[in-house]
Amino acid sequence: MLWTWVGETANQLSADGHPEAAEAVSSLPQLAVEGEITRIRTGLPTALRAARDVTGRPWLRGYLEHWPLAARVGDRAEGESARTEAEDRLRAAHAKGVGCAPAACAAENVVACYANIDGPGNAADRTALVTEAMATTRPGEPAWEALVLAYASTLVDDDRPDEAIRALDTRAREVTEAGADVSFDFGFGYVRALHHQDRYSDALRTLDHMEAHATVSWPRGIPRDTAQRRIRFERARVLAWLARVGERPAEEAVAALPALREADAHPRHRVAWVDAAENLITAGALTNDWHVGVALTTWSRYFERVGAWRPCLEVSLSAARLATARGARWVAESALERAYRALGRIRRTDDPAADLAEARAEAEHLAPPDLGVPADQVLARLRAESPERADPERQADLVVAALEHRPDDSALLNALGQVGRTLMLTDAAADPHWRRVRSVPGDQTAALSLLETLLHENDTAGMRTLVQTLTEAAVVRT
Repeated sequence: MLWTWVGETANQLSADGHPEAAEAVSSLPQLAVEGEITRIRTGLPTALRAARDVTGRPWLRGYLEHWPLAARVGDRAEGESARTEAEDRLRAAHAKGVGCAPAACAAENVVACYANIDGPGNAADRTALVTEAMATTRPGEPAWEALVLAYASTLVDDDRPDEAIRALDTRAREVTEAGADVSFDFGFGYVRALHHQDRYSDALRTLDHMEAHATVSWPRGIPRDTAQRRIRFERARVLAWLARVGERPAEEAVAALPALREADAHPRHRVAWVDAAENLITAGALTNDWHVGVALTTWSRYFERVGAWRPCLEVSLSAARLATARGARWVAESALERAYRALGRIRRTDDPAADLAEARAEAEHLAPPDLGVPADQVLARLRAESPERADPERQADLVVAALEHRPDDSALLNALGQVGRTLMLTDAAADPHWRRVRSVPGDQTAALSLLETLLHENDTAGMRTLVQTLTEAAVVRT
């Protein structure tokens, strides 16, 4: 178990007169599982300086440098954005010939990164990496156990959950024969495989057993909190499905669903939360409102930004279906566009492509909103509405419909920018702004509205392009 090894190693370093190195060995993995990348990077230089004085542990520097990336591909669920660094560190570890620490193999981060990018599509590459890396580790070492779990997860993504369970059984016996304890994390491997076998009740019993017995053996504080958090998200996902098919009370599943803010704080759990929430909404047990839409838009755009393509596709697909159910046409269409972009970046696309086609067909059945007034009076109508009853998704649909009649109306463009920022769809809102600014750069209202959207998005490249566009137009006019 990782935390047992961490505690023992930190105690040894402290006893040998290296308290700062001991603190780093203990604190960095705890910060990593919480996704505290900034704090890890801040403390890493001090930790590396302390490691220089430690002899007999040539792997210590690599162990300490492992955790910033582990946080990125772990809790933060990054994909392509972390790929180059992960691969470079793996090549460097091989080139130095020092070997990995017993608790941190460089291959772990590469395999996790590949899984974030496209788990099923990268199954062959992940298998090859794990197989090679396991030859350098031993049963009972935390790195070996992490690679075992990565292999089981790969089998699940490769539609072989039966083999995953057999692999976990075999490796668990090897751990026991080596005189070590089977890691608590093995339970999560079983839960994932059982889930993909549609053995939801068995998965739930496994989670109940883990919470009742296994977590108490973990150190108090971050390690135990992290394990319990993961149990909560997995339980919510399983209960939501059982509630949807009528096998468990919906109230139980709703009560088990972690707060949205917890999923927002930990990207690795967002797909599980979305899966659970969509099933509960389908069962009529959870409200499907625009706040849910904002969360799903934010998360899917995050996954797109970090190159986690399959999670982006999965969350975007759910966002499109739920937006369609709400009658939110612009949100649904934007989610579908994002999903199709992600689809183009993954392999093994038959099932998601079929799901997307179905979602698109449903969205296309949404009728355009009835403006009720001439397009140039839509904004006045919206301003007259009570703020307490305002629905930004409906407002967006009305503004988009009005822009079809008045595409050059700067006031409507400004309104789209405002509602786009509310709905976290600044990318979609920016497109018509760009068309207007490029065709009429002297339209200050459109340019200022676009600038607000770019600032909200923290789009420095877009702001530079805007400045260049306006500057060039000013030169031409003079």
